[in-house]
Amino acid sequence: PPLQRKERQKPPSTQKPPPEKSQQTSERPSKLPQPPPPTTMIPSPPDSSWPDAWLMPPAECTDQKAPNRRSPNVPVTAPQLRSLGISYWHLDPSSHSYPPLAVPWNPQDSPDPHLSQLRDERGYSYADIITVHPDTLPEYEAK
Repeated sequence: PPLQRKERQKPPSTQKPPPEKSQQTSERPSKLPQPPPPTTMIPSPPDSSWPDAWLMPPAECTDQKAPNRRSPNVPVTAPQLRSLGISYWHLDPSSHSYPPLAVPWNPQDSPDPHLSQLRDERGYSYADIITVHPDTLPEYEAK
């Protein structure tokens, strides 16, 4: 015998039916909760103040102290670096006292409010301090 389909009756609804496409409605959709505004990020300096960057030659680097630039030089711009996810800020190291070497360094010990803000906004929980100077870096001349 063929299967018979029984239709269920829906209970009466207390909601209004949706307006037809041709009808205008003055009701506005309820606003969804908005996320909190982003924190004030320390602005990156202008492109002209970024450090020089360039492409290295394709050959093996034999002298780490040499500039290792291509000839002719192929500079890399600040927008290109940002497109790779590289960020740059200049924080004045002379305005605060830091240890010359701390590996690892607890960034919660930072006396610099700008560094603390960067750490908090970006979720950093780890840091090293390495002062590149003959007096503070072991075997500086050999590297």
